[in-house]
Amino acid sequence: MKKVLGVFLGLIALLIAGSVALLMTPSSNGGSTSDPISSLVSDVKNNAANAAIDASGIKSNVQDALAANSEAIANATGLSTAQVEEAVASLNIDSWKASSLPAEASPTGSFSGTYGGVEASVTTYDNPGYVTVEAHGQRITLTVPESAQQYLPLLGSLQ
Repeated sequence: MKKVLGVFLGLIALLIAGSVALLMTPSSNGGSTSDPISSLVSDVKNNAANAAIDASGIKSNVQDALAANSEAIANATGLSTAQVEEAVASLNIDSWKASSLPAEASPTGSFSGTYGGVEASVTTYDNPGYVTVEAHGQRITLTVPESAQQYLPLLGSLQ
């Protein structure tokens, strides 16, 4: 169970580490568009992060690792292997994108794990279209496709 969560979090941590561009730009004001300069900086930051993430191939690695561990995930969650395979396919991680968290989003849950010596945590929100991953002291917010939103709570059960 912990290994599966660790693999997921570790791969996400690699995603963050590959997004060095995030270190070079200042943080935005939580997704507010009231300041055009902050909005522009946020857009540039997100575009740079998405380019780095896409170039790294990490999203495919995460999707493949989850698919390869369907049986272990099924054992951890109590779902059938077929249900887990459907959930993993529905996560559609290739379509997740770095973005700014809307200012009105409130955290609803968080879970953590370690993989390869890297600690990472994932935070979910009342707006199921977003998750934030933190690793190596860096945070990245990702938009989550609608097909994946119903399955996000299952990730917390892998602890």
